[in-house]
Amino acid sequence: MKHVRGNLYLMKEINRSTILSLLHREKSLSRAEIAQRTKLSATTISSLVDELIKEGFIVESGEKSSPGAGRRAISLEINRLNGFVISVGLGNRMFYFRMSNFHGEVITELKKPATTGNTGVLESVKAGIEELVKKSELQDFSMIKGMAIASPGIIDEDNGMIEYSRYLNLKDFNIVDELQASYPIPIYVINDTNAAAFAEYYLLSSPEIRNVLYVWVYDGVGAGIIINDQIISGYKGSAGEVTYMSDYLFSDTYVLQQAQKRALKHDANVVFHDIADVLEAYAIGVPWLETLMDRSLLLMGKAIAVMINLIGPEQVILDGWFIDSPKCMQKMHTYLRRLTLHGRYEPERVTTAKLGDKNYLIGATTLILHDLFKEKVLLT
Repeated sequence: MKHVRGNLYLMKEINRSTILSLLHREKSLSRAEIAQRTKLSATTISSLVDELIKEGFIVESGEKSSPGAGRRAISLEINRLNGFVISVGLGNRMFYFRMSNFHGEVITELKKPATTGNTGVLESVKAGIEELVKKSELQDFSMIKGMAIASPGIIDEDNGMIEYSRYLNLKDFNIVDELQASYPIPIYVINDTNAAAFAEYYLLSSPEIRNVLYVWVYDGVGAGIIINDQIISGYKGSAGEVTYMSDYLFSDTYVLQQAQKRALKHDANVVFHDIADVLEAYAIGVPWLETLMDRSLLLMGKAIAVMINLIGPEQVILDGWFIDSPKCMQKMHTYLRRLTLHGRYEPERVTTAKLGDKNYLIGATTLILHDLFKEKVLLT
């Protein structure tokens, strides 16, 4: 009998978490819509929802519009004021700090110049968190329910360890243990590319899509891989580290440097200050840029095609210096069509990132909220 009770209790907690996770992603649903999505009975949903409302996790947010006459359904959503989370984005030049409510809405944020080395980064992160909390005027720190740090480098997410980060000069840095000594809350560290991939996938992709390849190309190349809704980090965070490929031939730094060299040779009146200048000249058809750009985009296309052929994703999300250039994207589609295996390329399934250059910070917030609701951290 005790065994049965234990199973019933576990099932109830799983169902509660399922409801919370669903509302987190969909933002607003009625009881009937939750029952339809979860395949649970209307009676079970009604009972669990009433319980979650009483405990303050869910609120009724008004009537949902519906066709025809009859009683309108009541919208439900996560109680945005039931707790807050902190996200930290470690960039190569700046560190970003953000406090968000349970809807992922920003309460307050700040940025600080980046530091390097295990000790320097830890001190800077602690100082940033303290300043963020003070700026938010939050009176009760127990309202902070979790924290996520997105960092460049090789991250052993299971053990909370930044194994190595070249730009930040980090090695064997157990940032989670260091922070939990001061903040006894759930804390996660995640690779910044994985965080960006999760944000673009979770917030913008269709719910039926579960397998995604996110490719990041700026001064290096990284990939975020999501299989069956789960980020694939690999052994000690090594999955998606594709910088060993010929990325130096299509990074924004390389393209800019080569364009500057060609400008000196062909037209001294042309000055390229940044990659945006190069893309503008390429768009209007400056002839001596064509060979450089075509070669770089072809090599990039080959690298991305290898990943597509290997993983077979339902959706490919491209993020990089080239995505806002229609001419570059047209070339990329041409190369991917040519280089991927038969049936692996569908143009409508190759999209571009939409959340901007702080998508890894948004991803850190999204991940900590997702895990809090999914793993029932709030309910135990």
